[in-house]
Amino acid sequence: MPPFFANFRWQDGLDILLVAILIYQVLLILRGTQAIWVLAGLFLLFLGYLFARRLELFTLEWLLDGVVKSFFLIIIILFQSDIRRVLSRMGRKALAPSSGPGPGVSEEICEAVDTLANHRIGGLIVFERQVGLSDYLEGSVRLDALITWELLVSLFWPHNPTHDGAVIIQGDRILAAGCLLPLSKAPDLDPTLGTRHRAAVGITENSDAVALVVSETNGTVSLARNGKLTQNLSRLQLRQELQNLLEPNDQRRSLLDRLARFLGTS
Repeated sequence: MPPFFANFRWQDGLDILLVAILIYQVLLILRGTQAIWVLAGLFLLFLGYLFARRLELFTLEWLLDGVVKSFFLIIIILFQSDIRRVLSRMGRKALAPSSGPGPGVSEEICEAVDTLANHRIGGLIVFERQVGLSDYLEGSVRLDALITWELLVSLFWPHNPTHDGAVIIQGDRILAAGCLLPLSKAPDLDPTLGTRHRAAVGITENSDAVALVVSETNGTVSLARNGKLTQNLSRLQLRQELQNLLEPNDQRRSLLDRLARFLGTS
C-alpha cells in the first residue's frame, strides 16, 4: 500500500469532503454573477506568479508577489457583500424549512397576476432560487417587503416609476422593484415577443431563477425557466407551476433529499 494511503485517516477524508462542499457552495452561489469573473482574474494572476517564479522572471515575480501575499485580504475587501450573501444563503438553505414561498404567497401572486392580466397591465416577476440575483439590483428600488397582491399590482400600475422594471422575489419577500434584466438573444424566440418576455428568458438563461410575465398587449401569462418560455397559462396551471417549482415540501423529504438540497442539486 502506498505511504499516502497507509497514513490516511478517516478525519482526513472528512476534512477533504467538507472543504469540497464549502468550495462547491461558494462557486454555486457566485455562478452567473460578476464575482465569478473577478475570482477567475485573481486565479490568472496567481498562475502568472507561479509562471514568473518558475522561469525566474524577477521583475514580474516582484510585482505579483504583493498581490499573492495579500490574496485573502483582497478577497475579503472585493467580496465583502458576496461573502455576507453566501453565508446567509448557506444558513438559510441548511436551516430554513422551505426554500421558496409558501402556499399563501402563491395565492397572493396568482391574485396579482389575474388582476394585471384582466386590466392588460404588463408585469415581470422573478423568483430567486439557488443562484443569487444581487447583480441585478443596481438602480432598483429596494423594498424587502412581505408579498401581497395589492403591493405587486401597485408596483406595475401604469405611470408608477417601477412599472417597466422587474420585481425580484426572494423567499416570501419582495426584494426589489424596477430591476433591469438582461435580454435574451436566442435566435429561436418568437420575434413578436416584447422586451418583458425577452428579459424573462434572459434572466433564466443566466441563472436558475423562474420568471413570470404578464403581457401588456393581450393579458396572457407566461412562465420562463431554463431559458424556455411557456405561454398562455391559465390560473390553475400557474398555481400548479408555482407549487411545483417554488414550494418543495421538506417534511416529506428523506435525509438524502435534504442533503441534495443543501448541496444545491435539488
